[in-house]
Amino acid sequence: MESTRLSSIGTKEDLCPEGTIPIRRTTKDDLIRLKNIPDMNIGILNKDIPGRHYAGLNLKKDGSHYFAISGIIDTYNLQVQHPDQITSAYIYLSNEGSVHDKNVIMVGWEVHPRVFGDGQTYFFTRWADKTKNKGCTNLICPGFIQTDKSFPVGTPLANASTYNGEQYDMSVEISHDPKTKNWWVMLQNKTLGYYPEILFSNLTFANVGGWTGMTSTPIGIPSPPMGSGHFPDNNLKRSCYVIQMHFQTETRTTRFPTKNLYAVPSTDSKCYGVEYEGWNDEIQQYAMLFGGPGGNCGE
Repeated sequence: MESTRLSSIGTKEDLCPEGTIPIRRTTKDDLIRLKNIPDMNIGILNKDIPGRHYAGLNLKKDGSHYFAISGIIDTYNLQVQHPDQITSAYIYLSNEGSVHDKNVIMVGWEVHPRVFGDGQTYFFTRWADKTKNKGCTNLICPGFIQTDKSFPVGTPLANASTYNGEQYDMSVEISHDPKTKNWWVMLQNKTLGYYPEILFSNLTFANVGGWTGMTSTPIGIPSPPMGSGHFPDNNLKRSCYVIQMHFQTETRTTRFPTKNLYAVPSTDSKCYGVEYEGWNDEIQQYAMLFGGPGGNCGE
């Protein structure tokens, strides 16, 4: 595997005065879309929705308590054919007590015209609590508290990778603060903001987590592409990747997702693939490749 690392995130130092953060201007179209977004946020907790597919690496649900997860995610701008289609790549931590009791935090990139208003690729952070039937993406409704003043959450990514060309990626992390009990989000090795503990009915720790690609499509419409739009082929310039994958358990020490010991690769469709053997080299460390062209992928 070989790659040239460039940042997909466009940031500006000291963009805002001290004590303020950059906020994207809300438009009339944004307000119209807001009416549907709460239901969409809760819907992410329903993995069995027809037309939704995943390809990635999942931490084992073996009784472990997870308190942090991180990775560097390759970013692409894949085209979707319908406003309700989604193609994304992200890390996540979740506490799944039952099908009716799920809490989750997700961080990564997403193409989702219904939420963002166009077909560009956006950084996103999202929370949802199925017990409270609440959730939110970025800053469009309450939940996430941004503290960094250099990145305007809600704007499209500055750069995206090209197949067999230059690669742009983002470093993301979710971590739990044992003192405040809040869940912090990091972007490009900078603290972006946090989710207060009080948001969640059951997220004092996570019992599942992972690094994954996801697509979603309405019934009757072929699924969109995932990752780079191509199946993984052991080449970081042609396959969407997640590298430098780490997580933490109760000991709060950094661990690596050793295959079959701590984590298991999985895909639920012939339209997408995942390659993961574990350790690659000193630069990539633990690396995963995933994606595919989409199409008639079944339910």
